Amino acid sequence: MKICIIGGRLQGTEACYLARACGMKSILIDIDSSVPAGGLADDFVSGDLVKEEPEVIRAFKEADIILPANENDELLAKIVELSERFGKPLAFDPEAYEITKSKIKSDKLFKDHDIPCPKYYPEGKAPYVVKPSDGSGSTGVRKLETAEESAEYFKHSQPGDIIQEYLEGPSYSIEVIGKPGNYRTYTVTEVHVDKGYDCHMITSPVKLPEAKLKRFQEIAVRLAELVQLKGIMDVEVIDDGEDLKVLEIDARIPSQTPIAVLKSSGMNLLKELSDITLCGEFREPNTAAKGEERVFCAYENYKKEGGVITSEGEHIMRNAGPLKYRENFLGSMETMTDYAGEDRDFRGIFINWGEDKDEVMKWRDTLLHS
Repeated sequence: MKICIIGGRLQGTEACYLARACGMKSILIDIDSSVPAGGLADDFVSGDLVKEEPEVIRAFKEADIILPANENDELLAKIVELSERFGKPLAFDPEAYEITKSKIKSDKLFKDHDIPCPKYYPEGKAPYVVKPSDGSGSTGVRKLETAEESAEYFKHSQPGDIIQEYLEGPSYSIEVIGKPGNYRTYTVTEVHVDKGYDCHMITSPVKLPEAKLKRFQEIAVRLAELVQLKGIMDVEVIDDGEDLKVLEIDARIPSQTPIAVLKSSGMNLLKELSDITLCGEFREPNTAAKGEERVFCAYENYKKEGGVITSEGEHIMRNAGPLKYRENFLGSMETMTDYAGEDRDFRGIFINWGEDKDEVMKWRDTLLHS
């Protein structure tokens, strides 16, 4: 099976790893020849798909299934068009993505259907957080500490800004895959954010009380049904002590969480997505359905600058050089890094797992103190 992954940064890196893990041959396409996933794919073709450069079209047509791994509207439209023209199965739902890429549209969905979410300014109380309408992750996120600061910002806010109360509590993510009438949810992951509100570590599994886990799964499936999802979507929530409040949804292949899900439960979300896309049904039992996880996993992003190693948000990986996969390297069980020597700066993804959290945290501490 050959999968064509279009986009070689965060999502593309995740997809190339998952493809290798389930025995798929990956064909990566990106206009930038130095993207991180370029060192992980089985076949990397650098070129402009929008311009339909011959070598890129050849690679596209060679694949059995197409996976967009980017958030470029022009490129996504071209991928949809080419998939239809060449009769290639597309592991992506453009209609659902159109809703989830906009925080205005998705937040309206939450409000219209009584999905629990943070209150909007001026409801609730300070502090508030400002998010741009488009895009995912932490880009453009800002915290407003006081009611006065929030009121002043609101006077000059942009039409697309989302201003919501800032809630304290752990953040969790869950993936849902399927088509209307047939959805699955998977292992819950915890999202650990840095001072810039960017995710710097994913841990899995999360031992939620049975009632709370069921509540989270039900919210995810309901959201999938509301957008009539045909593919994959991740749902991020915050547990503020009262309820699980939905922060955002994204109907596209996520970064970071799928690898943690794979390590902790054995479920490969790319394999699941491919099965539902190609066969219209799931082909394997869901070992993550009832919390049957095998191990605890920690997925982190590190960089070395000036001889100092630090753990930072995933933004540091966007501009990493081509990554190389290695096992038992730099104090970690698995790494994907642009490491080029002891005297050079590097960026990388570090993955460790074990029977319990204490064991894994001791292992990962060897990296920080090596």
